[in-house]
Amino acid sequence: MAVEATSYDVWLRARVQAALEDGRAGTSQVQVMQAAQALIDAKRQGQFKRFAGP
Repeated sequence: MAVEATSYDVWLRARVQAALEDGRAGTSQVQVMQAAQALIDAKRQGQFKRFAGP
């Protein structure tokens, strides 16, 4: 188990570092929440077919 935990820690730290160094534009929390609300609204109105983000 200790080896698995160590391996996971190394993997996770590498992923976090890669994300921090990624220079691409991200998606803001506001954009994510707007897309989620649009999906919720569409489902409530029975108009949901396939969600396609902006």
